[in-house]
Amino acid sequence: MTTTTIREQIDAMSDEDRFFAAAYLQHLANEQDEERQTRLESRMNRMDSGKKFTLDQLVDVHQKLESQGL
Repeated sequence: MTTTTIREQIDAMSDEDRFFAAAYLQHLANEQDEERQTRLESRMNRMDSGKKFTLDQLVDVHQKLESQGL
């Protein structure tokens, strides 16, 4: 398949299909990004060790930021 054929198919897509295709291409790029994978693994390990927030804590932070106009 040529890039011209791919472009023509993308041009013929609906907005919804184009959005899905863009998200899928981003997903593929993310999967191949070693630095991103390392960051995600590190974050997951921190969460697994107990360093995470409860929903109540996040709601509280959100409300405080909203009250400050942020």
